[in-house]
Amino acid sequence: MARLVVAALLVLSLLPVPNWFPSERSVPWYPFVVQQWLVGAAWIGTAAVALGLLSRRKPGLWRDGSLARALASFDPIHPRALGLIVGGATLGYLAVAAGVFERRPLLIDEVVQVFQARTYAMGRLWLPVDPDPAFRSTLNLVEDQGRWFSHFPPGWALLLTLGELIGAPWVVGPVVGGLTVWMWGLILRRIEPSPSVRAGALLIAAFAPFTVFVAASHMNHGPALFWILAAVAGWLAFMKRPRRLTGVMVGLAIGMAAITRPAEAAAFGLPAALWGLWWAKSRGRFAPLAWIVLGVVPPLVFLGLVNGATTGSFLTSGYQLLWGPNVGLGFHPAPYGPPHTPGRGFELVALYLLRLNTFLLEAPIPGLLMAGVALGLSGPLRPADRYFLGSALALLLVYFAYWHDGFFLGPRFVYPLVPILALWTARLPSVIAGRFGTGLAHRATGYAMALALAGTLATGLPARLGGTSALAPGMRFDADGAAALAGIRDAVILVRESWGSQLLARMWALGISKPASERYYRHIDACRLDRALAEQERSVGGTGPVESVLGPLMADSAGLVRSPFSPDSSERFLPGAPYAPGCLARVNEDRQGTAILAPFLLSRRPDLWFVRDLQERNRVILAAHPTASVYLLYQTPGAPNPVIVPASRDSIMALADAGKP
Repeated sequence: MARLVVAALLVLSLLPVPNWFPSERSVPWYPFVVQQWLVGAAWIGTAAVALGLLSRRKPGLWRDGSLARALASFDPIHPRALGLIVGGATLGYLAVAAGVFERRPLLIDEVVQVFQARTYAMGRLWLPVDPDPAFRSTLNLVEDQGRWFSHFPPGWALLLTLGELIGAPWVVGPVVGGLTVWMWGLILRRIEPSPSVRAGALLIAAFAPFTVFVAASHMNHGPALFWILAAVAGWLAFMKRPRRLTGVMVGLAIGMAAITRPAEAAAFGLPAALWGLWWAKSRGRFAPLAWIVLGVVPPLVFLGLVNGATTGSFLTSGYQLLWGPNVGLGFHPAPYGPPHTPGRGFELVALYLLRLNTFLLEAPIPGLLMAGVALGLSGPLRPADRYFLGSALALLLVYFAYWHDGFFLGPRFVYPLVPILALWTARLPSVIAGRFGTGLAHRATGYAMALALAGTLATGLPARLGGTSALAPGMRFDADGAAALAGIRDAVILVRESWGSQLLARMWALGISKPASERYYRHIDACRLDRALAEQERSVGGTGPVESVLGPLMADSAGLVRSPFSPDSSERFLPGAPYAPGCLARVNEDRQGTAILAPFLLSRRPDLWFVRDLQERNRVILAAHPTASVYLLYQTPGAPNPVIVPASRDSIMALADAGKP
């Protein structure tokens, strides 16, 4: 049965399933990737077999056991070898964080988690909401009852706070990545008898391209995996010698995983609980498990206290408050976009596996192929193998039931599968030898793996490094440094976001929830939406029945198309609908260039106020800073970086006085 599941998932990972569904999750790059895999498999397979045959005539090409002996020198059973790999991995992650990511968060999720850590570093759990939230409201930040805080659970932000206190939050992810490699090495010591496989599994997990990029980032997927592996390493030690302190530490790691990424914690925690109950029953003693339960409690209590201080409810997270009741697992209407159905869940799982084939190893062949073949040909599974494979299946089931598509630097939701796949990839040569002997099949396998590694180093990894180095240029701009070079101080800097981003922020400021705002934005002509919001903003301070006004405007949603005028094609347009002068001005501004506000919320310059450019409404922020100079920040299409140019305070005030819609 297990082999059938593995075979089905492997086949699923090779098919363009997302292209078979009428949704936005198509994979137009699939033909290119398949061509790459076919060509790669052809030349690697041919060369591997040829070398295997040739090695029979030229013994110097292959020496039985030579690779295993070489790998054994990196066996994590030896503290020095483990320390060398952990240190090398950490330095590599730091180099990517500094050189590729430029020490900056590049995704809104990362920005918000650093924002949360900075709030914690101030000794606070939330900040006061701005008097006019439209100027700085941002996706994934909650504004409720005068409080401004992140929707993420607090686990990762707690660790990031340590980096924030020294002014370098970017180092925390790489250091945690190195600790994750250490935990994986401790686990391999206990679950894998072969020294060469232990070393191979550790090296693959530590230096797989997907690992390197995620560990170098500000994302919370790396820390979640660290806590999961720390719990497993502790549990393996606890089973051998059930000590109280070890049990408490296992529970603490489980609890920290739960307040970092709850879904991953559940996927790995529930199989662990079953394993623990089986172990306790076999010993006839359940009491030792109480120490693990005790360790879980403090992180969960802390989470409840954070929830109580931010959302007002011990059991309600910021995520639930921000996105509403349909944010969790299950098949139901999604917070935005089409409803989540079993069909969409299947599509997402297939998409994650397809992406994992590409991003895991960046090899000329599918990244899951070697692990899948090894698992399919292996003999009986050990208890730890059953646990990890059960957890992997649970993780896929969790994200089968989750509505959002998690992609950044790769299929980030399935990042915890990396060490499991690394282990089975490393086992492939020994599995082949056990099944077919140490003849041609074994030699060809060794050569094929070496050639795949060469392909990764020669083409796959350089291409990914180049693409990632060019990722999100607008998020990399050092506005503080640029302002210092230009001698700018005590200034309001108006960040010109796209018209669509402005519309969303204005709806949030009017008290419309983020899910409802997304729905209106996607189903109302942008100009009609702009005019309706302007009317509401002018009426009684914007406290009118906003949603009762916007609801009828969705009647023409079936006729909407993506904006043919603006670079921001997410803006909607109703063909034939007239555009008022104000709407035309917004489109022209989009064409001239825009920027993204979110990264500038992390400015360390207290004399600079980065706010969203809202045209005539800018008089509010200028009135709040009457002596500040005024600048405009935007990025023209094709330019490498945004620019900061002077703006006229008088012109802005005159525009506001004119009441331009």
